[in-house]
Amino acid sequence: MKQYFKIFQIVFALAFSAHAAFPQCEISVGKGESAKDWNDIFTRTGPGWTGADTTVSIELPNGDSAFFFSDSYIAEDPAKPGDGAVYMNESGLRMRKPNCLPPFCGPAPEVIHYVYNSVVIRSKDGKTMRTLTGPKDKNGYSTPYFKPKSDDPHHMYWLGDPFFVNVDGKKKVWMFLNEWDVARPFDKTFWIKYRAQAIAQMDANTLAIEKIIDLKNKTDDAVWGISLWVNEKNELYIYGMRNEGDIKTARPSTLGMANKYKKLYLAKVDTSKGLEHAVDLKNWTAWDGKAFSKNLNNRKSLIPEKDSISDELTIRRLNINGKPTFVIVTFDTSVGYSDWKDLYLYSACEPQGPFTTKHHFYSTPTAGMTKFPGMTEGQSLQTGLSVYNPHMHPQFIQDGKMLVSYNSNLPFGSKPGDSIYAEFYRPRFVWVPIAGLQK
Repeated sequence: MKQYFKIFQIVFALAFSAHAAFPQCEISVGKGESAKDWNDIFTRTGPGWTGADTTVSIELPNGDSAFFFSDSYIAEDPAKPGDGAVYMNESGLRMRKPNCLPPFCGPAPEVIHYVYNSVVIRSKDGKTMRTLTGPKDKNGYSTPYFKPKSDDPHHMYWLGDPFFVNVDGKKKVWMFLNEWDVARPFDKTFWIKYRAQAIAQMDANTLAIEKIIDLKNKTDDAVWGISLWVNEKNELYIYGMRNEGDIKTARPSTLGMANKYKKLYLAKVDTSKGLEHAVDLKNWTAWDGKAFSKNLNNRKSLIPEKDSISDELTIRRLNINGKPTFVIVTFDTSVGYSDWKDLYLYSACEPQGPFTTKHHFYSTPTAGMTKFPGMTEGQSLQTGLSVYNPHMHPQFIQDGKMLVSYNSNLPFGSKPGDSIYAEFYRPRFVWVPIAGLQK
């Protein structure tokens, strides 16, 4: 009997010590519902922004919200042939006019101008929205707001997570920029190659770009800055993603990286020493499962071995039942790119997790969609839509519900021609109830 009692004591002690080492911040998550009000807000015809992906946001000091987008359709003012303007046809179908038609550009309309990134400022009262891009090119088309030094039209920045930092007593916005080499619509084959990363520093009030500096001493293809958080010590917590290991059970995609597990990592750096200090990975430490280590190669994933996150996601410290709780929103990508559809939340008490329990809250009806409102019986997409890259927008919390966005697009390897249908490429929004969630 004493022997059994001793075993019970040991088991209890181990359970208690594990709980003490990894305190739990469990959350209760309800069923998500389509946020029609926000879907309507981002159903736009122009001038300005008419469609994009990424969809990260930040509340500016004056109460306005800045939405940052990667590849973006822009309706020019004055209008230009084949710009991103949207019109409604006689059936109520939202369409774009291409600037490249057969027989000059192949068997289907396929070239509509877009820029690699843009910003939309929504006023605090919701009455106005204005678009920020780079200067117009010689032909009158917008250029990206953030642009690499290279003049190669295939080199571009997609955007990470914006976050406020204090630099020399002044509030700034830092954002990671991900530089890629990507095929344009007029190229005969599709490719995407990782090039580098940088951090942009912006004025917190105007979003004017003050500087962009490349990361230094980066030794692998992990993508850092998919989400950020700054603590009271001015330490910047930098979440990163890396594609690792084949998903054996996935339906294969034509893009190899989409067939791999996406693991979540965490590093941190002191922001008080400025951007030049922060971009050097020799000044970073990474979470190794027990502590933050100077050896970034010892980093450990924050999620279970068989779990897989989105390429982009949001992690925020939220007030839930009066307790600071770190929450992740992500698609379940362990099923492979072709089957992404289920949205989940993870939670933890600390920025390093562990994030072990996930809560399903929404299955997107957009995944696999081939018909849009206004399509005739004979009209449909040639391939079903893909969904990806969910983000939270905590400044809009209301009635215990979090606003979440996700993106839709034509899948990799899709046939040309479907880009004339405006609904294929845009953010879509969901309200998700979280018990005890407060703004």
